[in-house]
Amino acid sequence: MTRRRPGSGMTAALVSMVLLTAVLVAQQKPATQKTPPVSPATSPDALLGQALHEEEVEGRLQNAIAIYQKVLNASGVTRAQAGRAQFRIGACYERLGLAEARKAYEAVVANYADQVEVVAQARVRLAALGGPGGARGLVTRRVLADASGVDGVLTADGKYIRGLDWDTGDVVQFDVASGQRSRITNRGPWSETEKSEESQAFSRDGRQIAYNSFTEDWVPQLRIRNLDGSNPRTLYSDKEDSYVVPRDWSPDAGSILADRSRHHANELTLISTADGSVRVLRTLTSDVDPLQSASFSPDGRFVAFGFRRGDSASHGDIFLMTADGRNEVVVAGHPAEDVLLRWTPDGKSLVFLSDRSGTWDIWTVHIAGGKQQGEPELLKKDFGRDSEVLGFAPDGSLYYETYTRSGGLYSGAVDLETGKVLVPPAPVTTRYTSSPSRPTWSPDGSNLLYLSRPGRIGPQNNILTIRSAATGGERFLSPRLRFVSELSWAPDGRSIIALGIGETEVGIFRIDTETSGITQLAGTNHFAPHLCPDGKTLVFIKAGQIITKRNLDTGEESEVVKIAPTATGWDLSPDGREVVFQVDHAVKALSLSGGVPRELFRGLTKSTDSSPKGFWEYALKWTRDGRYIIAQAGSEIWRVPAQGGTPLKLDISVPKTASFALHPDNRRFAFNVNAGSKSELWVMENFLPAKQGKAAPPKK
Repeated sequence: MTRRRPGSGMTAALVSMVLLTAVLVAQQKPATQKTPPVSPATSPDALLGQALHEEEVEGRLQNAIAIYQKVLNASGVTRAQAGRAQFRIGACYERLGLAEARKAYEAVVANYADQVEVVAQARVRLAALGGPGGARGLVTRRVLADASGVDGVLTADGKYIRGLDWDTGDVVQFDVASGQRSRITNRGPWSETEKSEESQAFSRDGRQIAYNSFTEDWVPQLRIRNLDGSNPRTLYSDKEDSYVVPRDWSPDAGSILADRSRHHANELTLISTADGSVRVLRTLTSDVDPLQSASFSPDGRFVAFGFRRGDSASHGDIFLMTADGRNEVVVAGHPAEDVLLRWTPDGKSLVFLSDRSGTWDIWTVHIAGGKQQGEPELLKKDFGRDSEVLGFAPDGSLYYETYTRSGGLYSGAVDLETGKVLVPPAPVTTRYTSSPSRPTWSPDGSNLLYLSRPGRIGPQNNILTIRSAATGGERFLSPRLRFVSELSWAPDGRSIIALGIGETEVGIFRIDTETSGITQLAGTNHFAPHLCPDGKTLVFIKAGQIITKRNLDTGEESEVVKIAPTATGWDLSPDGREVVFQVDHAVKALSLSGGVPRELFRGLTKSTDSSPKGFWEYALKWTRDGRYIIAQAGSEIWRVPAQGGTPLKLDISVPKTASFALHPDNRRFAFNVNAGSKSELWVMENFLPAKQGKAAPPKK
């Protein structure tokens, strides 16, 4: 079960204040009062606090209504308390989608005219509901302040938000009307290999689910089953380098729209639920994960999909074709990045996210007969890129989740010989509030490199940032890459070596720290790159988890050693002569020219998570002087002699430490903390016109 975090922000403070006020009022009540004393637990203020907790924190709206009703009848209730309770009753009914909301708001206006503020609020809500003197308008409302554990998609009937619990195979669902959470228990098999993936698609009737997983031999497969786990079966499996991601079900449940990666190519396919046969609708020529989303129209006649093309650094377009893969057209074409969100329930429009105005906004474009009708229309300004759309309710309401990342960058100093902390870790102020990732010191220690706003592919994310050690000032690079990761400094400190997604393919790039200019050094299937001091030898991980070196002049490649699956569990020595790596739960060093690896250590610490056999995957970094290896296992940091000897655990232990970087002076350090993110569930009511909120009948 997901543990609920305590209510936060204004809601928690308000509840606490109400409860505290109730206790203080009860304590101050005169002892000579003739009427029976009101119990603190049943006083109007206490009841209001209980009701607010049920409404805003727990989401149990019917319980909240019942308590608000008690407030109206409570002994000693004031006009202000009663008016407020009556208004909250209306708010709860409105969240439940019930007509009683209007009556409750009208009661506020009729019975509490002396309570000016709450009456004004009731009039606003009546106007939003289409009451007298007002028209229906867009209303944004927070449904849950803590939406942890509420994941997946909104069901077609708008009643539930459903997602798969990958640890158990249960279907977890959130009842939109009542705010209750429940599980559909998985009564079928659920192996360890089925816990490793997170791609799912629910059938339109809400009875089945398709998901990707692996066999016991780690062969990718696509499986379908009923929600309770009954009738599971493998629909598709292919040992020949084939991987399938389910995107949508056809309305008649006869086929699954899926993204298939096969032989280093991507295909949009239809997979029959009857016999698993595959029909390729479209071959996608971009190099890595170009398909953003894909879905059937409500009547099943058309397929819309979002596709990143390779003719610019950031260019995603939306395409539309008939369900048999013919008559393809571009919809709402623009040089900006467009991301398909959903069809409207009536099937007459597509809704998409776009940065064409300079910010991430929601747009819509009308569709008739498989073609665009008119120009796109702006629906919502400044929606943001990090929010996740869950779906449309039949009434046109849009449900979505927002995410606020927490964590940050820290710095301090340590005595590397004794392991004692000299300067305790302290937070460092950065331009972007979310935790940066992959901090790495320049060879001379004058700059710290990291990624600001780490996240998904697209503009405004994964910003290459160089921070001056002397002044703390930040510079932001802007290479023509839509994504960068796995950073290292070139030995001369004037460029950065990184994995990136360029205009046409994925590869390893050199990025100039002054001009942001890029030079491609290697192609796809090369990861975690480092450049040797000679400037001519590139060392990296290639497919198969093999450390490989490449002569940049000739293009000749030679394998060095096979290692454990990791991107951070290896490093190149400062002189470019050796590599340190992890394999078979031990950390070893080996000459780049080959030979017999020497073991440095094993089993310094054990994992408390689900790492294989309880061992950590170490993050390994050589110190600049080449004397030591810094091994990070979670929040534990170890100093290991590079030529063998007794490891020393440093007195640095900060929960949720992500990446630790020791300065070339072997004293100062920096690290980032990734404390996760807080999610909230929101709804935009009246988002679509009423006519677009009615679902179209499926094709017969």
